[in-house]
Amino acid sequence: MTAKKTLKKTGDRTLIIYAHPYDGSFNHAVLETATSALDKAGRPYDVVDLYADGFDPRMPTEELALYREGGTLDPLVSHYQKLIDGASRIIVIAPIWWSELPAIVKGFVDKVMKQNWAYHPTATGGVKGHLTHIKQVLVLTTSTAPTWFLRRFCGNYVGSVFLGAAIKQVGMHGRTWVNFGKVGKVSRRQHKKHLKRVAHLVVK
Repeated sequence: MTAKKTLKKTGDRTLIIYAHPYDGSFNHAVLETATSALDKAGRPYDVVDLYADGFDPRMPTEELALYREGGTLDPLVSHYQKLIDGASRIIVIAPIWWSELPAIVKGFVDKVMKQNWAYHPTATGGVKGHLTHIKQVLVLTTSTAPTWFLRRFCGNYVGSVFLGAAIKQVGMHGRTWVNFGKVGKVSRRQHKKHLKRVAHLVVK
């Protein structure tokens, strides 16, 4: 289920979108480090656990029929939209699978970022984003491949497509991608070093 941590209001609420099915993964350690750092800093946050929520990333015909008007038949979509409305920053924690984010994250964007809620089409054929209240988007990923390989030879999906196109088009600012490459081959010391970096980044 979506977890909620209610702390004293500071005007700076963080929404964490977590996308990994295994709680023994390094991604889960990143999640725990992020929430612990936010707790220590007294920063309010919400956690959306897409797999634990049972979020369905598919777009059925009935849901697609409501897309242009911004409607939905999925109560999780409405819930996620309210969380985004109340956030000022978003942190995405997910693995890199086949050079890009998992399908459940793509489905989150497909189903939640509705027309006339997240954006509206412009006369020139582009879009105008509505989610300009999101001042920072931080994507924390892990991969078996080195980060340089993902950037240079695999299309730089997170930087170019996810952040550089989709998230940019809905109006979100401060878009940053931090990847921990060769996750299964580096030392435990390097894992700990990365978690310290995560703790710093999430309260920066």
